[in-house]
Amino acid sequence: MGVPTRAQAAALGHRLSPWLLPLLAGMLGAALAITFLAHEDARVGPATVRLSARPAIKGSSRLAVPPFGSMSARTHLGPLEFRATVDDVDVGRLGQLLDGGPGGPRFAELEATLGPLERQARQAGRDFVIRIALFGLLGGVAAVVLFPRRTRRRAVRCGLGGLLATAVLLVPALATFDVGAFREPRYQGALEYAPALIGDVRTGLDRLRTLREEMTLIGRNLDRAYAALAKPPADLGNGTVRVLHISDLHLNPAGFDLAERLATQFEVAAVVDTGDMGTWGLPPEPQIAANIRRFDVPYLFVKGNHDDADMVAAVAANDNAHVLDTSGVEVAGIRFFGVADPTFTPGKGYRVEQFEKLKEEQSVVVADAIEHRALRPDVLLVHDGRLASYARGHVATVLEGHLHAFGTEVVNGTRTLRTGTAGAAGPDSLRAADPPPSTAEILYFSPATRRPLAVDRITVGPLESSFSVERVLLPEGETPFRADPVPVPPELLRTPPTTGGQVIEAPDGTTRR
Repeated sequence: MGVPTRAQAAALGHRLSPWLLPLLAGMLGAALAITFLAHEDARVGPATVRLSARPAIKGSSRLAVPPFGSMSARTHLGPLEFRATVDDVDVGRLGQLLDGGPGGPRFAELEATLGPLERQARQAGRDFVIRIALFGLLGGVAAVVLFPRRTRRRAVRCGLGGLLATAVLLVPALATFDVGAFREPRYQGALEYAPALIGDVRTGLDRLRTLREEMTLIGRNLDRAYAALAKPPADLGNGTVRVLHISDLHLNPAGFDLAERLATQFEVAAVVDTGDMGTWGLPPEPQIAANIRRFDVPYLFVKGNHDDADMVAAVAANDNAHVLDTSGVEVAGIRFFGVADPTFTPGKGYRVEQFEKLKEEQSVVVADAIEHRALRPDVLLVHDGRLASYARGHVATVLEGHLHAFGTEVVNGTRTLRTGTAGAAGPDSLRAADPPPSTAEILYFSPATRRPLAVDRITVGPLESSFSVERVLLPEGETPFRADPVPVPPELLRTPPTTGGQVIEAPDGTTRR
């Protein structure tokens, strides 16, 4: 068959236009009707919830709880976002419902109470889906007003377009919806109430299978959040050991302010700083390290490639600081082992490939040092992940920074967690057209396996214009770590690098160790 001529294409378009335009108009009318008209107020137990939906790029559900903020999760596939806004809560009744002494009520004891709540929630959901379908169809038919000639045939075709759009929005969502996705929520709102609403990660790892149990989880967090109005610091319980991971402060005092607030609100056992507290190595820079004494918990630090000897000494001068350089410390039963970055490379023009190769070679020594510890460390701290290249498989968890961006992967059983820049890239952000946000991580360690069960990725916009927490579950954290070393190339085994010292760029562009 040949390529259609322009005349043939025009004829085909003329034949399709009586169908195509009404179908498109109907789809548009359905989307608008669902967005602006498909709302429903439902009473579920002690709360009144306003339900709404709208087309979206990714399928998700959002639970908004004024004034605390909102939680969202990727609950389904399909281009539709569901939203539930808690308009009114009988706080006293909610507290009575969840009052069961330490640890909360057992589900067997709550069966009679939670059964009606589950039925109310399911009925509200069914009614809302029917409302969405009805308004989608009506919106499609109503789109006929866009045409000068509003014939019955054209109205039917618009209605078919509305039906098609409604099916595209609803069918994938209903077929794949999983309320358990709220075990990995994304929170947006005020920092003070984030720990209260998202709760301790142990609650979210309970293999929740039913809507009834999920409602209990959300109800407990809601009850905790209302209690936080009078007492903002939330009691997260003792199910996990929480650790704050920051990096790349780069002389930004606001980064310390954020870290102090996070350490307090999330009640962490320690702060881990994976380096680059400084930037250029200028004499006044070490003064920033005095902020470390503001923390009431141990502060673990490894040197980054922008930290000189004076900065390291200033960090070590704080009573609560532990500078780790091929050394370790135990906090709350978790064994941390740190290795300082072997380079000091402020400014531009340093030999990136040379330094990256040096760190990769040094990682062989790091792996050997881990194996020769009397007790195997649980967590390896490095600034640049290349220092852990061949240490993976020797240690359960690696924490790193350097790249100013979140990241994670599992290699030979080792979970690597990279945090962003708590200092919003420091002075470099002043030159950026779009300054990066301040970022940090909260890690939830299992006391049994001494591995992280989950991580909360925290992002704060410029001038604190926004605050969000995204929870990521780490399923391997529930099982003990088994060593599975990454194979080392023979050429690195033949010429192992020396330990200790720093590589420093000289004014003539050469390097010295």
